[in-house]
Amino acid sequence: MDSPSQKLMISLVFCLAVFFSAASASAESVLVRELCRATKVNPECVAALNSDPRSAKATSHLSLGEIALQIAAENTTKRQELLDQMLVDPNATSSWKPVLKTCKAHFETAAMQFSTASRELGLDAMSANYEVWMASDEIVACLAFMRSSKQDIPPLVTSCNYVKTLVSIGDAVTKRL
Repeated sequence: MDSPSQKLMISLVFCLAVFFSAASASAESVLVRELCRATKVNPECVAALNSDPRSAKATSHLSLGEIALQIAAENTTKRQELLDQMLVDPNATSSWKPVLKTCKAHFETAAMQFSTASRELGLDAMSANYEVWMASDEIVACLAFMRSSKQDIPPLVTSCNYVKTLVSIGDAVTKRL
């Protein structure tokens, strides 16, 4: 049988583990909250960052920033894949195809720029910020092409708006370092 002092020691160790675990989780969520408050899209920012469990484990603005920009690159690539699916969908309006092809290229470039920004962040935050804004320019160009083609493609507009959210997060990240 365990002695009372052993039981007390085990209880104390357990309580300390729970306390430090809760304190650590609280500090990590503070990083996400701080970053997202600096954006123009706070709730969307929190949702985007919380979509990746690494965000909750970030221990610094730099590590959270790298994760955020990786999320941006991955999600922009996923949006590009959505455009691929729309291009091969036999039910997609044929007049959408040129816009989808053009925007697919813009999304591909934007994803590469987010990825580059993620790699540059710890070395040169200003260059990373430039890459984020170049990604933004790609999305703006996509929307401008859609407008000039006199097309309204709701899933594409939604994807562009989401990537604009990622740009806002990327801008806030790069300005914090």
